[in-house]
Amino acid sequence: MLSTSSTCNCVVSFPKMASDYKGKAIVLMGVSGAGKSTIGQMLGSAAHGRFLDADDYHSESNKEKMRNGIPLSDEDRVPWLETLRNVLRRGLVDTETMILACSALQKQYREILRSADPKYEPGSYASVVKFVLLDVGAEVLAARLVKRAAEGKHFMPAKLLQTQLDLLQIDEAEGIFKVDATLDPDDIVKTILTFVL
Repeated sequence: MLSTSSTCNCVVSFPKMASDYKGKAIVLMGVSGAGKSTIGQMLGSAAHGRFLDADDYHSESNKEKMRNGIPLSDEDRVPWLETLRNVLRRGLVDTETMILACSALQKQYREILRSADPKYEPGSYASVVKFVLLDVGAEVLAARLVKRAAEGKHFMPAKLLQTQLDLLQIDEAEGIFKVDATLDPDDIVKTILTFVL
């Protein structure tokens, strides 16, 4: 499937799906401050689906590390991602539409989430789990994080932003749909509904 959008200035080719599951899973990905939770809640409502915030599934030790400005290691992330994969798998089997807000910064992390589709073949990218990158520049992200911290709305400090930007890894072969996350949230949701769901 080939899709284009004037709203996001992108062309994306989704790998052919191998699974016959009726459920759908969209992972809104990107660094902290990209708008994953805001857009995810709106998209979940618009798609009559269930919104899941990956932050709700972090262990207390992960949250404490981030509060203290300590970046998470793969040893911290992998059990968290496996839990998210299992939640997505149950939803796919139950024919749910799920919108997951999750950083999913590296390909290896996305592979864990793609494997929520029991028929997924690693490295094929052909999964019912689709990814949308909420793309935002570093200056806008930093301003959003400072505002959010001042409002007491999140446990991750702005000083970890550069760590996340350094970790962000995108392979064009994955078919990740990119959206300009500085656009109006309603326009972002409409774009995702049109080209991904």
